[in-house]
Amino acid sequence: MYAEEHEMNKKIVTGTLVVGLVVASLVGTSQIKQHAFASQVHLMPKQTVTERKFPWPYHAMLAIESDADHTDLRKFNIIHEFLNTKSETMLGQGLGLDISDSFFLYNGSNEPRKIDYNGETVKNEMTMFDGISNIPSADAPILLYYIRHGWIDTFHSAGDFSRVNSSTTIFSRELEINALNFLKKQNEVPITVFTDHGNQSNVANFGSYTAFDQYMEGDNPQSKYYITDLLEQEGVRYVWSDHFGDQFSYPSMIYPITLRDGSKMWGFYRFTGTRKVAYEPGLGQVANWDTMWNPADLGEQLDSSRLNALVQSGGYTIIATHLEGNANLFPFNYSTIEALVHLSHMQDHGLILVASTSRLLQYNLMQQGLRDQILYHASTGTTDINITQIIDPVNGDFIPTVSQLHGITFTLKDPSDAMISIHGVPIPDSDIVRSLHTIGIRWYTPDTTNWAITTTSPIYAHLKQEMETLMK
Repeated sequence: MYAEEHEMNKKIVTGTLVVGLVVASLVGTSQIKQHAFASQVHLMPKQTVTERKFPWPYHAMLAIESDADHTDLRKFNIIHEFLNTKSETMLGQGLGLDISDSFFLYNGSNEPRKIDYNGETVKNEMTMFDGISNIPSADAPILLYYIRHGWIDTFHSAGDFSRVNSSTTIFSRELEINALNFLKKQNEVPITVFTDHGNQSNVANFGSYTAFDQYMEGDNPQSKYYITDLLEQEGVRYVWSDHFGDQFSYPSMIYPITLRDGSKMWGFYRFTGTRKVAYEPGLGQVANWDTMWNPADLGEQLDSSRLNALVQSGGYTIIATHLEGNANLFPFNYSTIEALVHLSHMQDHGLILVASTSRLLQYNLMQQGLRDQILYHASTGTTDINITQIIDPVNGDFIPTVSQLHGITFTLKDPSDAMISIHGVPIPDSDIVRSLHTIGIRWYTPDTTNWAITTTSPIYAHLKQEMETLMK
């Protein structure tokens, strides 16, 4: 019979190839057909293999994406000890969820708002540098430490440059160059996510082209505020471009954006609130937004009916919030804590996988762009799911690594006799996880370590010295 291959992306494989010899290294129909042993490849009775949308046993995936506005170290530590660890905290027993945060590089804001119960104001926000200087702040060693351990994975614009007079700005491209050079010297993992911030003084924002957003200059190569070329070198691949969204569940969170410099980046959606209709004299009914930016709104954002609908639809969602947005002694109220506890229970019961923003976005890209071929090795009786490439219309198609494929899962009748390969190279069994009818690449090992530190922690002096040494 004739040699056949079955490329699939979320499609049921209609047949299984029998291979007398190991031909996993042969990628492409023409290669197998022209090979001397092509006569040993046969089409056998159907064996159904499907790509599962989410890692077993989950039916949906959710990220909570926090913008860094009004963040200080006190609130950040309280919140992430509760969210990410299993420690006993002032908000209750830690939940052990994988929830990341964002950070500001600079503080160029002159807004007078209070950000904490102790009287701190916007000028006290936690940033990588003091003001708009090139001097690392006292919090810089801690921010680097949190980036390293996954508590932070997102740039919130180029910093907080919101001014009382929003027609002015003190941002410059040179600031971004300094910041990214600093991060490179610190050997930090690339930060892949960027979210727009604030009012029209934040001219480094980019990705939206509405009439209101004409102030955005970050992707304009003719502008002195141009930064997207620098961000792409850093490794930024995903941008939230200040688009409000009232849709909760999406089949995919990402969509391609062509920037004004001609390059492309993945945009992504966030659930920011709900639309409401109001009546205004002379205008009649007008649509407006009921935004849910404050952590006090998380109870409504994570309403059980929304979460249940997310599971039923088998979708992705990213919740937009400002986790550190309250100026209260206790950053979360009871309804927020109750909603987060309920979310953790839904993860414990295998319904919703909670992931950091960068992990959800990378998984989404891998899951929707994956291409594979299903081979059957007659000599061993093994079904080989051979991942050939990821189709990426933004950055170009590529052959993935194991570390990029965490969570990719397939459903089949007997996974005990199955294997997964990448471009013909078998993935070690230590990276594989099986259930009764699934085989997949292991999701990230949960990390519930309490990484919270302050400037008085014993490790702080070492982190500061290490940072200063790498700056030389």
